[in-house]
Amino acid sequence: MLKAPGCLLFSAALLSSALIHAALPLASAGQPVAEIICPADAGPVLAYAAKELQEHIAMISGATLPILPAPGPAAGRIILAVQPVGFANDREQIGDSDGFAVRQQDTTVTVLGNQPKGVLTGVYKLLFRNSDIIWARPNTEFGTIFTPNADLTLTDTDFIDVPVYLLRGWQMIGPGLESDVWQYRQGSNWSSRTMRDDPETSHFGCVREFGGGHNLTGLYIRSDKYFADHPEFFPFFKGARQDPRQIRMRTQLCFTNADMTRAFISELDQLVAASPDYSTYRIMIEDVWQCCECPECSKPITLPDGAVVAPADEDFRSTQFFLWLNQIARHFQAHYPGKRLLTFGYFFTETPPRITVEPNISISFCPINKNSKRAIDDPDNDVYYRRFLSWMKNTTELTWREYFGLCGPFPRPMDAIASADWRLVNSYGVRRTYSEMYSDAVGPRMDGVASWNVNAPYFWVMANANWNPKVDVKALRDEFFRRVYGPAAEDVRAFYAMIEKAFLAAPGNSRWNDRAQANWKHVVIAGDLVEPCRQALTRAAQHPLLPKQERMLSALRDQFDTMIAEVLAMRVFATKVAPPTFDPTFATEPWLSAKVADAFVLSRGEKPHENRTELRVLYDDERLYFGVRCFHPDPANMPYRKDVAAGNRFPQGEGFEVFLQGDWDEQKSPFVQMVIDPAGNRYAGARAGKSWQAESRVLADGWSAMFSLTWAEARLEPPLPGAVLRGAFIRQFMPSPQEGIAPSNYAALYGSTRHRTQGFCDIILE
Repeated sequence: MLKAPGCLLFSAALLSSALIHAALPLASAGQPVAEIICPADAGPVLAYAAKELQEHIAMISGATLPILPAPGPAAGRIILAVQPVGFANDREQIGDSDGFAVRQQDTTVTVLGNQPKGVLTGVYKLLFRNSDIIWARPNTEFGTIFTPNADLTLTDTDFIDVPVYLLRGWQMIGPGLESDVWQYRQGSNWSSRTMRDDPETSHFGCVREFGGGHNLTGLYIRSDKYFADHPEFFPFFKGARQDPRQIRMRTQLCFTNADMTRAFISELDQLVAASPDYSTYRIMIEDVWQCCECPECSKPITLPDGAVVAPADEDFRSTQFFLWLNQIARHFQAHYPGKRLLTFGYFFTETPPRITVEPNISISFCPINKNSKRAIDDPDNDVYYRRFLSWMKNTTELTWREYFGLCGPFPRPMDAIASADWRLVNSYGVRRTYSEMYSDAVGPRMDGVASWNVNAPYFWVMANANWNPKVDVKALRDEFFRRVYGPAAEDVRAFYAMIEKAFLAAPGNSRWNDRAQANWKHVVIAGDLVEPCRQALTRAAQHPLLPKQERMLSALRDQFDTMIAEVLAMRVFATKVAPPTFDPTFATEPWLSAKVADAFVLSRGEKPHENRTELRVLYDDERLYFGVRCFHPDPANMPYRKDVAAGNRFPQGEGFEVFLQGDWDEQKSPFVQMVIDPAGNRYAGARAGKSWQAESRVLADGWSAMFSLTWAEARLEPPLPGAVLRGAFIRQFMPSPQEGIAPSNYAALYGSTRHRTQGFCDIILE
């Protein structure tokens, strides 16, 4: 009996329907009794599949099976074959996908696919279904778990599986090839690493797309080539054409400039000529909102039907961009029929344009601000759902592009939400999906190891579920816990279940940039779950476990203890004093006796900012005082606006923000916001009145500032010792003080979050 495409890898129905064959021994007492057949001219992917099969069998059994180009003398064999003769029904069901089938005839097991990648995935599934091996996480020391079996035998050898998603994978953020290898072992066929020509990845057989990520000015119209002679190609705002080299995330282009469009097409032609073997070429907006404000780019757009898109309309910038990209797509279709362009539905193009997109343009739809606690069709995500539905009316070529794997070291149960979203969007015809995920390594943005310590179950389930999102998420989780934790599975499952229930019930949204500390604080500590969670992990540790299972459990327990201790220490202490004066070095009383808070971590991760920042808080019966010292190795070249600007303008470059939560009746923005830079430029944000005071000073080793405001202005009652206030403290920094560019680089005390009170830290009045 053959299974239909899209069958579930872990379903009981599939297992029970397998044809009955005699077991095929691979090893006996640690010695090989079978062989692996891989044609000599099979190519790098099939050769890699044979090597992976050989190494894993040896790992489990101790027996190294020979790899031969044709059947040899062994009693049994595993043949790896692409489009073999004699499996017509399987090949028809697999179609143009990278699905696979495993079939046994007498003492021969064939792993087959219509693509080499399908055979490679089939090898991993054969191993998974015939042993207790699991690639639980990319960690090379203990992430691959199995029970040694010197008499390894194949018993499950008749199944077929065809993926629902033709493209599926993870953009691993951080170093390490092993994280990509891990996802391929789960069945992924795409990663950001395989988008470029790289000998390290050519044998994985993945879908390849040319051009990488955000690339308008990083790949095509580069400022080092064009800005000197053609500044008009680049966006105009704040009175000047902007050089992408001077802005951290680069810039967009002037999309109405016809000469720029011709230059872009020329660059694209050259790149296609140099790399002709791709079917998809990426043209991706840069990772910034700011668009050109030149007169041509700022005027209303009149469409062919006479309709006018005004600059204030939500779809104005998207329409402008796709009018430009459609020109390139028409050229592309004329010169490279059968190939397609891929672009982002992201930031200002997340809203579909008011024009029809050319059919050879595929959209990578990125709902970055979606609430990840809820599926896309939940009322909380109505705006993003409507945008998705609108896009599906405009294109049949949409990739669902998400952020499910961008989690700090807090266990976010994104697997259930991801599967629900994948099922829904697939029902509309979407067959491509990928998401970002931190690699299991310490990277520039995040300590990915810490994230994996607590999120490994969810990452593993997601990496398997995007093959077929109709899979039972609970069954997949149970499989993970059973294989990874053995007799401790129930206790570990209880740990995760407690946190998941509280996390989903907690108020507030969850996004890719959640602060892990805030979640531990408001979900686990505030929910009185610390001891129940600790007890569950303690019970788990009392079971007899394999060494690698013990390592997985120790990593989880240690990360739990680390995060709880870290969150409990996330407190700022305010000392009651007589009214102080500003001492820029804080070397005199009462500043000298104030407790220093200096755990400022980067906005794009949990790593400390390289330049030390110190915060001191004082108070008296009338006012609160915040003293901040920002160290810098080269104060003369710190990026900030050197003159004092008139008006209430947000400082650019170096600056410091204070958020203080107060008793405001309104639910939105229940805090005051105060900002200052080294030159004394000030910004009064939400609810900050006119009586707050601030001054700053540039020093030989950086700069410092003092803020103060009255209790009344903060909408707080006069203080009592022991009272707890809540606030956030942010040091912003940028490579240049460019006006109009959002201060995306910042370091926050204890990872506190701007504007989101659930991420504020405690201020204890002593």
